[in-house]
Amino acid sequence: MNPFDRRRPTSCAAPGTKLSRHAALRSQQRSMSPDIIDAVIDFGQERHAGGGCFSYAFTDRTWRRFVEQIGSDARRLERARSAYVIVAENGLVVTTAWIH
Repeated sequence: MNPFDRRRPTSCAAPGTKLSRHAALRSQQRSMSPDIIDAVIDFGQERHAGGGCFSYAFTDRTWRRFVEQIGSDARRLERARSAYVIVAENGLVVTTAWIH
């Protein structure tokens, strides 16, 4: 595979989560760690984002469920409360951002 191919998915730190080149760049620019991306996808509320994509973000309820599951380690990921992640139908993370 051509290493300069822009469509090449980039692996996240956690196994199974794939980032598009755009998502990898944006998550780096926005200082969003792979732990935050995975937490938002695993515990956040899923909504249709259009174009066959889904948006994941924490709500008060999903954040409480996350804290119950993770325990005291959740403090380390407190910043994740204001993150959102857009994922394509095929599971590829399209982009990441912070809710302002």
